[in-house]
Amino acid sequence: MSYKKFKRNVAPEYLRLKDAMVMFSMGADKIEALTKECGAYFKVDRVVLIHTDTMREYIETFREV
Repeated sequence: MSYKKFKRNVAPEYLRLKDAMVMFSMGADKIEALTKECGAYFKVDRVVLIHTDTMREYIETFREV
């Protein structure tokens, strides 16, 4: 299921890698590196899951004021 198919602007707590690429507008290698740094990377068997809230919070730390 793609991120775009969710109704009422409800974002899921975990996304697969391909859906996270669409949501965060980044490539697979960059997302994988960032999620491993911040602890939002989970691998269950061969499925990679990204915790979206943790990833958003981590990305916000890079904000330049």
